[in-house]
Amino acid sequence: MLTTDDGSFAVLLHAYGKATDTPGHLTALLDGDESARRAALDHLNSAVIHQGTPWTATASAALAVGQILRAPSIAGPDTAWLRRDLLRWLAEVGEAAAAPYPGDLAADAAPGGRDIRSEIARIAAASSDEDVYDDILEDAEREHAMWAMVLLDCRQAASRLADVVEGCLADADPWVRASSACAATRLVRAAELAATAPSPRPRLVRRLARLAPTADAAERAALVLALGDLGAAPRDFLEDPHPGVRACAALAPALADDLAAVNMIMNALQDPEAADRWFPDGLPQIVGRFRGTLLDAALERVTGFTEFLPVALAFARLTDGFEWILLLLKAFPEPPVELDDAQRAYLAALADNESLWSLSLGDIRRVFERIRLPYDRQACRALAHANDSRAWLRDHGVRLSTVRGEWLATAEKIVAEHGGAESDGLGLAKALLRLAGAHAASGHRERAVAAAAEAVRISLRLTPSDAHLIRVLTEYGRHLGEAGRSGDASAAAERAIAVHTQMTQPVPADFDLAQALTGLGRLAADLGRSDNALTVTVSAVEVHRRLENAVYLAPALAALSRRLWEAGRGDDALTAADEAVRTLREVAATNRFARADALKYLCEMLSDLGRWLNPVDALAAVEEAVAAFHEYVADRRAAAQASVTEEPDLADALTGLALCLTRLGQVEQAVDAAAEAVRTHRRLAGDLPVVFQPGLACALTALAASQYARGQHEHALAAAREAVDLCMVWARPSPGFFTVRRRQDLDLLADVFDDLGRGEDADRIRRHMGGRPSTPERANRAGQRSR
Repeated sequence: MLTTDDGSFAVLLHAYGKATDTPGHLTALLDGDESARRAALDHLNSAVIHQGTPWTATASAALAVGQILRAPSIAGPDTAWLRRDLLRWLAEVGEAAAAPYPGDLAADAAPGGRDIRSEIARIAAASSDEDVYDDILEDAEREHAMWAMVLLDCRQAASRLADVVEGCLADADPWVRASSACAATRLVRAAELAATAPSPRPRLVRRLARLAPTADAAERAALVLALGDLGAAPRDFLEDPHPGVRACAALAPALADDLAAVNMIMNALQDPEAADRWFPDGLPQIVGRFRGTLLDAALERVTGFTEFLPVALAFARLTDGFEWILLLLKAFPEPPVELDDAQRAYLAALADNESLWSLSLGDIRRVFERIRLPYDRQACRALAHANDSRAWLRDHGVRLSTVRGEWLATAEKIVAEHGGAESDGLGLAKALLRLAGAHAASGHRERAVAAAAEAVRISLRLTPSDAHLIRVLTEYGRHLGEAGRSGDASAAAERAIAVHTQMTQPVPADFDLAQALTGLGRLAADLGRSDNALTVTVSAVEVHRRLENAVYLAPALAALSRRLWEAGRGDDALTAADEAVRTLREVAATNRFARADALKYLCEMLSDLGRWLNPVDALAAVEEAVAAFHEYVADRRAAAQASVTEEPDLADALTGLALCLTRLGQVEQAVDAAAEAVRTHRRLAGDLPVVFQPGLACALTALAASQYARGQHEHALAAAREAVDLCMVWARPSPGFFTVRRRQDLDLLADVFDDLGRGEDADRIRRHMGGRPSTPERANRAGQRSR
């Protein structure tokens, strides 16, 4: 009888809550009909292991499955399919258990001596299915410990299961034996990580090597793959009469540097459709088509693309599959300056195959964007046959304006689909706001104003929520301000502020409203309406607090601290900043989806603290800001390699890093970071000058400050003069509308001119911002700050 009726599963968890239904499914595997057994297998594959993730119930369920595999009731030929599928599920458990772990698993599973297992059991007993995960995961240390405990449990279960699964190599059914080889291999690897007993690996290798020569081709291939996964080098099977078995032997990691094995894989890939026919029923270790596994191995083992060209051309002739995208990245590991012969040949072959360009592959445009080639069949054909590929790429390569043009086309299509239908006026207004944003991103400021104005007109005719009305008026005001119409922008902001003022207090805990208020606070600050900006931002923070979402609360707190500082409430500003920094650190460490934005806000907040605090505390804040900026720059650099749309964030991150490094006295690194920011922003501004000239001006300002600190005064003066010329260009259409960051950059630029003895240039900037001219004392203080 199964040992699952002791109530233990009642306090264990699977992907959908408490595992109270798991014992029934396990029992059905033993004595249920075929329908019940298949439902039980579905439960194991969807709940007990969910998309490769194990849960607290996984190890116990796996041990129960080990018992079931020994049961006489499933030992006959009619249930071979069940034994095979159970072994494949145990292989998934072994794969999950063998996942790498960076720390001390046992220590992390019991932090500070806490009994995490008992804590989770108590919470599970007291919580409903709907609340159990929220209740457990509200403690970040307990959450981390739970996953460590799950992994530790699965590894210990693997130690107990390896011998059971190896015993299935004696099964009468060849597919069960093949599945057993796969599961035993993965469980052995996981068991070795638990290190609770001597490894059965040598014994298993010997047993597989004895069984393989007499097995049929499919089973032999599975056994050979298992040998390779265990670290053996199955060279004898490189001479096997079956081409698929030879290829499986060549896939062994131990033969990765063996020229004969590499050539065997490359030769097999020159007829990928034939490779897919070698094992029509599949192999336990292979997910998807066999050609995909062969291609993955070849991509790792062969460095240059020229050697890959015959394989790439073979795949280019296929009418389906996504492998050509992988090969495109192999052909173009970096955006090309000009094409070599192999790249030309591959691109021409792709352009000749019409079927490839009609495939629905989610990331295909991003791949073309990453390598700066147009996702257009005719354009790629023209590039492949161009006499001067360098000139063609210079004139036609993908730029950010191209990508943002696609955003614009998409937004226009959405607006057209709404068609102005009165029954969906609110939807049309939202679509028009999206269109306004796409126009602004493409540098079409007046078009952005027109689209936002129409969104406001429609919204005012309806009875929308306060959140929508505040949002639409705020975005309209921002587009007006960027178009140089600060008076109209202020009127739009005033109307949005009036909506907020008339709301009942406290305002509703509504996410859209919280975000709308955050945007309104930013607009009011940029228009110089500091009192309104503070009031609205306080309200936004209150709503975010009630929503209990740290991802959005953290930047709202950062904004609040700035508003408080600008209002002269230094102590309150530092209190809000301290909470913002703590929250941002937590989000950056625990939420991979929000990590990039959290790091961005953390860098900015720490930079602010470096300006606000006393010199001793400021130094610590700037040191942490530099560390955070380095992390953020690394994240943005990786993202920019995948998508051209991420390049502006990378350039901005480099600018911020350069400024912090300058203040820390690390001037050589500061100059390097600022110079890279200038290069990136200069290229972006050449593509979309209206959009990216402000960023270039900021980067030049950072470069000037770092060069001055390094003693390169002539270089600093040249960078500063170019920066101020650009400032006058981008600020001319927007008088009276400066973001907080732009004000800070202009202030810094004026300080640099003071330090260089160019007081008239500093005065020009300050007058442009509506400030006072420099005095000798002010110039002297600026110089001391920079030094």
